[in-house]
Amino acid sequence: MFSNIVKIYRDLNRPEVVSGAFSFVGQISFDVLERLREVEELPPHFGNFEEFSVENNNVSLEFKLPSSEVGKFYVSIAAFIADNPTLNFGEIPSDFYIVDIDYYSRDEKSPEPITRIRELCRLIRALSALASGGSYASSVRTHENKLLFVLAADGKSPAKTLALPIKITIHDLQYKLLYLKFIEVLSSAEFDNEIHVEERRSIMRLTIAEVLSVPEEESNLFSYLVRNWRVVLDKYRHNFLAFLNQYSFEKVRKEIATAEVDHATKLSGVLGDIAGKLLALPVSFAAIILLRKAATQEEFWIIFLGLLVITIIFSGVLWNQWLQVKRLRGSFDFIFGQYSEDAFPKKLRLPVATAKANILRQYRVLKCTFFVFGFLAILPAVGAIYVWLTPLPWTLSDFCVLLSTAATAK
Repeated sequence: MFSNIVKIYRDLNRPEVVSGAFSFVGQISFDVLERLREVEELPPHFGNFEEFSVENNNVSLEFKLPSSEVGKFYVSIAAFIADNPTLNFGEIPSDFYIVDIDYYSRDEKSPEPITRIRELCRLIRALSALASGGSYASSVRTHENKLLFVLAADGKSPAKTLALPIKITIHDLQYKLLYLKFIEVLSSAEFDNEIHVEERRSIMRLTIAEVLSVPEEESNLFSYLVRNWRVVLDKYRHNFLAFLNQYSFEKVRKEIATAEVDHATKLSGVLGDIAGKLLALPVSFAAIILLRKAATQEEFWIIFLGLLVITIIFSGVLWNQWLQVKRLRGSFDFIFGQYSEDAFPKKLRLPVATAKANILRQYRVLKCTFFVFGFLAILPAVGAIYVWLTPLPWTLSDFCVLLSTAATAK
C-alpha cells in the first residue's frame, strides 16, 4: 500500500513536500490517473487528498502524506535520523521514503547514506551484545540507549564503569566502519564455545573503554567512537597480540598431558577399588558347593541367603563404581571440550587427539571389565537358585512343616 503512495509521488515528478503534504497541478497520463484513483480508495492512515479535481487530463491535488507505522515520508536524511529513535537501538523502519535522495526502503539499490546508516545499526547491535550486561537505561518514552563498558584498574586508579549513550547524528555518516563482520562474529552467541572467545570479548570491551576514557568534553561519545573506530581496531590488535605473547602453547601441552594422566589415574583407581572387593567372589563360589552339601534345612537357608546377600552387595558396589566412572567421563569431556583440535596449531593437534583416543580406549576396556565383573557378581545368586531348584535330600514342604512346628511351639 505504501509503495503505491511512493510510486504516485515519483510519477508526479517528486513535488516539494511542505508540512507533510505536497501539491500538484498539471497534466498527467491515464495510467497515473488510474493510480491516483486507487490511492484515493486507500484507508486514511495511508494518507488522504485534501483536494483532488480532474478536468480532462489536467489534475489539481493536494495530498497529505502518511506518517505512521505503515510508512512515512522524510524530507531529508537528517530528518530521517532525527525522527527515528529506533535507529539508536540498531533497528531500521521497514517502510519509509526519503525525498532529497529519492530513496524508498524497498528499492534494490541503496545510496551511500543509507548504506552508512545500516553499518551504524550493525555496529550498535554488536556493541549491545558485547557490552557488560547489555544495554541499560533504555526507555520507550525517552528512547535512550546506553551501553556499559568497564575500564580495568591500572594500579593508580580503581576500575571505572563508562556509559556509552547511543545517539546517531548526520555527521556519523561520513565515516566508513571497517571489519563490522568481525565484531558481529565476536559478539554472536553462536561462538560461545570457541576457545578463548571470552578472552577476545573482554579484550574488545577493555579496548572500547580505553578509547572512550580519553575524551573529556566530548558531547557525543558514540560519534567519537565512530570517528575513532580504526583506533579501536588497532588497539584491539595490539592488546590481543600482547595476550598471545603471554599465552604459551607449551603450557597448554603440559595442561593436556596433566589432565590425561590425572584422568587415567582416577580410572585405574576405580578398577583397583573394585578388584580388591571382588577377590571374595571365589569364596562365594565355594559356598555354592557347601549349599549342595547342607545337612539340615537351617544350614541350607543360611548359606542360601548369604549367597543372595553377596550378590546384592557386589552388584551395589559395581553400580556405585560405574557411576563414578560416568562422572569421571563427564569431567573429562568438560575439560577437553575447550581443547578443540581445529583451534590449535599442528604441533598441539596431535597431543589433543592422542589424549582423547587413549582415554576413550581405556574407557572401553573399563566398560568391558565392568560387564565381566557384573556377570561374576550375579553368579552366587544364580548358583544358589540353581541348587535350590534341583532335587535335595529333603523337600521344601519339609521346611514349611519345620516353620509351622516352630510357630506352634512359640
